[in-house]
Amino acid sequence: MTYTTLLSASDLQNLIASGAPMMVFDCSFDLTQPSAGAQQYADAHIPGAVYAHLDTNLSARHGVPGASGTVTAQEADEPASGGRHPLPSRERFAMWLSSVGFHNGMQAVVYDRNGANYCGRLWWMLKWVGHEAVAVLDGGLQAW
Repeated sequence: MTYTTLLSASDLQNLIASGAPMMVFDCSFDLTQPSAGAQQYADAHIPGAVYAHLDTNLSARHGVPGASGTVTAQEADEPASGGRHPLPSRERFAMWLSSVGFHNGMQAVVYDRNGANYCGRLWWMLKWVGHEAVAVLDGGLQAW
């Protein structure tokens, strides 16, 4: 079965037990303390989950202010959008996914500890690159 929106903790447990190709992503983050999410992940996470850091994995790197006052990035990291956490290019995002072992045939499950504030971004980004088999863990880590 492919999950594309939400799945329960019991559905995730069944999915893991089935041996289906899948990857779980912990997207916990705190805007006021950018290192807090990684520390929370280190303290506790769903077994086998990969940490997806908002600043380094789910956003383009910022460069220096450009002549027009906009932020520019190095050529390889040119963002797909602007803002505080600009989207990385689809290619850069796909490179990160590949580097953690994720591929097209896998079910993705995303969660955080923040009421789906940050895992929603990874859910959307996977859809943005054409990956339909992605679902949010209903209730986040707390439900697990």
